[in-house]
Amino acid sequence: MMSEARRLFDQMEERNIVSWSTVVAGYANIGDMGPARDLYDQMPRKDSVVWVAMISGYGKIGNVDEAKAIFDKAEVKDEKCWAAMLACYAQNGRAEAALELYVEMRKENLTVSEVAAVGAISACTQLADVKMANELAKHIEEGICRRTVYVSNALIHMHSKCGNIDQAMKEFNSMKIRDVISYTSLITALADHGKAMEALSFFVEMLKHVIKPNQITFVSVLGACSHAGLVEEGMRYFAMMTQVFGINPSIEHYSSIIDLLGRAGQLERAYSIVANGSGFNDPEILGALLGACRVHGNVEIGETVAKRLFEIEPENTGNYMLLANIYASLNRWEDAEKLKRLISLRGMRKSPGSSFL
Repeated sequence: MMSEARRLFDQMEERNIVSWSTVVAGYANIGDMGPARDLYDQMPRKDSVVWVAMISGYGKIGNVDEAKAIFDKAEVKDEKCWAAMLACYAQNGRAEAALELYVEMRKENLTVSEVAAVGAISACTQLADVKMANELAKHIEEGICRRTVYVSNALIHMHSKCGNIDQAMKEFNSMKIRDVISYTSLITALADHGKAMEALSFFVEMLKHVIKPNQITFVSVLGACSHAGLVEEGMRYFAMMTQVFGINPSIEHYSSIIDLLGRAGQLERAYSIVANGSGFNDPEILGALLGACRVHGNVEIGETVAKRLFEIEPENTGNYMLLANIYASLNRWEDAEKLKRLISLRGMRKSPGSSFL
């Protein structure tokens, strides 16, 4: 698509700022900053559209310094430029810089857009800054920007991370329109704060409203089932995720199922799920299962899983040590020593912070 746009641009006998900005923005929007920068440097004059596009483009590829250089050199910095720079900081883990820019925007009496507000809320969430969270919530109440679903979703997440689950619930209840992120944010907030049954009730409500859950939704739902010890409910939701919604399980989903079944003393069932799925070739998932065998002292499954891990990751000492620790926990010291000697013979180094117990 951009190749065709560039071809037409190159054929133009006369170009105005709109044609220049359109092509530069096109490249920047897809993160192709090489040609975007080449054209940007050739532009006879620039405007807010191209500055915003370049700042956002550099933000997408994680080049915050170049984005800041564009921002600093912008001849006229309007609210959109400020918002783009704030969002760039927030998206790239520069939370403190994002909040500093937000405070500066307020001092300059600049209009805070939805983009700027969500960027500031995201930055506050990253820092779990309770004081700033209260200030931002107050500013939103005062109407600094439209209270869109995106702003409300960000507020739910912020309140949760700052430990204020009541405010998160209040924000959710005030929303006239809710989407998958709204429900997922609240479900995650409730699950993280030990309110598993409430989290699951909102998941049921979500399904009643025909809002399709995503991968993250199910991570929180399965986590809630695990913490509440709801084995059959967790298994039912896992099946729903894969069979009804066609979501392939990730390491987070498998870890929740392994934890759920492990706590219930059903590691054989967990092994069956992993062995019959894609997880039997994934070292992270197998590692989670081996770790559960260590916690629950299941040497039979532990040996089987470890053997598979030794095939996939022969140089990963952590797997050998986990199995050795399973042996040690059952007073099988001779087997533990054999693995310790095997590590020494192969010249493998133990992972920092690990030991044979």
